[in-house]
Amino acid sequence: MRTELQGSTVNLHDTVTMTSVHEADYQQFCQCIKPGITTIDVSGVTEADSVCVALLIAAKRLALQQQFDIQIIGAPSGLITLMALYGVEESLQ
Repeated sequence: MRTELQGSTVNLHDTVTMTSVHEADYQQFCQCIKPGITTIDVSGVTEADSVCVALLIAAKRLALQQQFDIQIIGAPSGLITLMALYGVEESLQ
């Protein structure tokens, strides 16, 4: 997983799965979620599993704790299906 901060957007790239996301990746991603960030763009994610869904939920939770809103854009169809299976697609979009 690669996280890139570009203006008010956090971009996620590459594979975001149990085997590709490590503690340091998670910490780096969470550090990007701060006031002034408005969007998480996941259009660069090439493979996702429940870890990607968990990251997005964590981002929403961090934003809520800091009293701002964050939108998720660019979700590939497979990720949308996973979010629907977990019943969180509406809260993440």
